[in-house]
Amino acid sequence: MKEQQLVDQLRRNGYKITPQRQEILKALMESSRLPQSAEEIHNRVVEKYSNVSLDTIYRNLNVLEGLEIVSRLSLKDGKSRYELNPGGSHQHHLICLRCGAAEAIDYCPLKALRERGIAEEKKFEIREHSFEIFGYCSLCRERSDEIGKLPDKCS
Repeated sequence: MKEQQLVDQLRRNGYKITPQRQEILKALMESSRLPQSAEEIHNRVVEKYSNVSLDTIYRNLNVLEGLEIVSRLSLKDGKSRYELNPGGSHQHHLICLRCGAAEAIDYCPLKALRERGIAEEKKFEIREHSFEIFGYCSLCRERSDEIGKLPDKCS
């Protein structure tokens, strides 16, 4: 997704296009393989705009997430990470335990598990869900062949 498309989407939804908001979008665009924490995005933005607070980053990420421009991933370390959401709908990921790379899955696994059937059977109203698969990416697996065995599980 191009920066101008993202800016246009913000404008259509009544948001001002501040230089800081544009810098947040740039930081997200430049890290397509590794989702970033709010702190990592903040570190990138303050290089250009030193007065931007971490709270400003979180507020903007919440706006972008609400507009489905950004997806938030909750990883095993308890930290949320953010990435652009080019499809505009929720995504699921394969996440590498070693390098943190995240690759989107092209479909929703819950639909394959019969979401409606589960909801009806358990008399449960599903509002949202997340589905992440943790393992090792091909690059880390190749490197492990060179340097030794991968750990059996994340510590």
